[in-house]
Amino acid sequence: MEKVRFQEQLKAYEQWKTDVINTIEEYGPWLEENGMSSADVEQRIEETLTTLRGDKLTIAFVAEFSRGKTELINAIFFADYGRRLLPSDAGRTTMCPTEIFYDDVRHEAYVRLLPIETRLQDSTLSQLRHDTKQWVHYPLEIDSVEQMQAALNEVIQTKTVTLEEAKHLGLYSQELHPHQDKPPETVEIPKWRHAMISFPHDMLKKGLTILDTPGLNALGTEPELTLNMLPAAQAVLFVLGADTGVTRSDMEIWQHHVKGFQSGRQRGLMVVLNKIDTLWDDLREHEDIHDAIRSQQSDTASMLGVESKAVFPISAQKGLLAKIKNEPELLDKSGLLDLENYLGQDVLNIKQQIVLDTISSDVGQMLDNSRSMLSGKLNETKYQLEELEELSDKSDDVINNLMEKTRSEQAQYLRDVDTFQQSRKQLKQQADLLSEILSLNQLDETITKCRKEMTNSWTTSGMKTSMKNLFEETRRTMLQVVTQSEQTRKLIRAIYRKFQNEHGFAVVQPKMFSIVKYRVELELLHQEAEIFRNSPVTAMMEQNFVVKRFFSALVKRARDIFQRADKEINQWIVSALEPLVMQIKDHKEMMEKRLNNLQKIGQSRNTLQYRILELQEQYTELARQLTSLRNMSNRISNNRPLHHSQRQKPKLVKQNVS
Repeated sequence: MEKVRFQEQLKAYEQWKTDVINTIEEYGPWLEENGMSSADVEQRIEETLTTLRGDKLTIAFVAEFSRGKTELINAIFFADYGRRLLPSDAGRTTMCPTEIFYDDVRHEAYVRLLPIETRLQDSTLSQLRHDTKQWVHYPLEIDSVEQMQAALNEVIQTKTVTLEEAKHLGLYSQELHPHQDKPPETVEIPKWRHAMISFPHDMLKKGLTILDTPGLNALGTEPELTLNMLPAAQAVLFVLGADTGVTRSDMEIWQHHVKGFQSGRQRGLMVVLNKIDTLWDDLREHEDIHDAIRSQQSDTASMLGVESKAVFPISAQKGLLAKIKNEPELLDKSGLLDLENYLGQDVLNIKQQIVLDTISSDVGQMLDNSRSMLSGKLNETKYQLEELEELSDKSDDVINNLMEKTRSEQAQYLRDVDTFQQSRKQLKQQADLLSEILSLNQLDETITKCRKEMTNSWTTSGMKTSMKNLFEETRRTMLQVVTQSEQTRKLIRAIYRKFQNEHGFAVVQPKMFSIVKYRVELELLHQEAEIFRNSPVTAMMEQNFVVKRFFSALVKRARDIFQRADKEINQWIVSALEPLVMQIKDHKEMMEKRLNNLQKIGQSRNTLQYRILELQEQYTELARQLTSLRNMSNRISNNRPLHHSQRQKPKLVKQNVS
């Protein structure tokens, strides 16, 4: 199979996404033009477009120190720059979590660094991200290699502090240094807590974000990384060294910080066995080297519990060199293209499915409903047309009887509309019950109580019990929401079925709220809380630091889950009956027009032919609009990135190395 560089696959994916966005942008004006729009519909379309335009592809790199992780990032993403963009020389390693992206709001190149002292604050990384005053800002001068290297080198800087300062920051525990006879007077710690690098690279401009994480100590002491950022990534590359194999610290990172948070997830999780060039030996046969690498690949897969195909033996350093010097044979030998090809297929397919699911659950459903409603109008117009054509040679008595029948149907319909208004009131009561269960005031009281208990606890066991009780309470509340939301869903379905069964309304699917995603999210968070609660690293932290980390990294997320669920429920109740309201209005107008036609025809047969021609034109226009809608729907559902066979084989471009 042809190997395709990740850049080419990302480019095809972005073109596909652009085509989808263009189609959705066409749908909004169509709704407005056909009188099927509303404030809620416009908001839902705009929210979908905002989500798609702001869609990011996040790839996280995780490894212990000195595994060649930063060199791998340079090789995959920045080789076309002609040099190492990120510092990855021997003995120099990333000291703080680093996000590499392009700031498409400011359109600036910069390095932004968060001082390590911010660990003493209650604010989360997510909150601090928006507080620019807390960050140290270095502009990047793209035309100056020296200035860029100096600015980027800040990421690897450390500082020496007293032992007490290190403990206060949660960056030292005697248990983490069992071989030391006595605690040192000073400790070397990272200078920065987090780094953000905005760089105008083509792939970064297309929405790629790279998360470069440091070793075990930083992962263990910065829970938001493993609790928030790694699970949110579409791909996690776990980097090992072929020269070291799977060490004890590698296994600890894998179990506690990678695999544990990717529960049951195989796709998007890759293991890189780097530095296979250390096994290259001119004195050994090629087949022997190949067998040794394959054996190490198989052993690694077995130890980590992943499929062998998800373990990639590579040499990042040789792959980078091959790309810069345009040496295809060395690039093939490095194994880098195998990883890039798999990364593109595996991760971009996941990302594309997420986009399709996002569209399908909202705009896709709206498109289906528009088609269904338009088909209903088309059928009703056809029925009226056939009815009028049959009246051409009928007596006045037949027309009068038809008028009486229509008036009777209209009267019954208006009675059902009154019943519908009562159902809307009942639905509002259900919504109020849901909001009461999800009350943030009640949750905040529980959180405050838990924090007080943890702060006043004299034992680690007491703190752990308080943590457990808090999450058990949130799970009980979520179960109440599940029960109540299902009752609300049943009520909405019953309201729709009444009009579909008794008045022949076209079947449309109302927007439905599903608590499942929030319940799953809370369950995963509960698992993460249990891991944090029972982690040896947590047991070694100072009490005050544990309390801060627990509430900033975990409890805040639980509160956010309930807040988002409450907001979506309120939006759901507002919009759930909107398609039916539109149908009720259209059906009422249709019955009035039909009755009006019969009255005019009874007074003058000359009106009959005029109304037949009018309905024929209306039928033709509705059919044209339905075709237009079907085309939009097909462009969204059938749009796919180019297959690999359709792509041209990429050429390696030689770069001038400065």
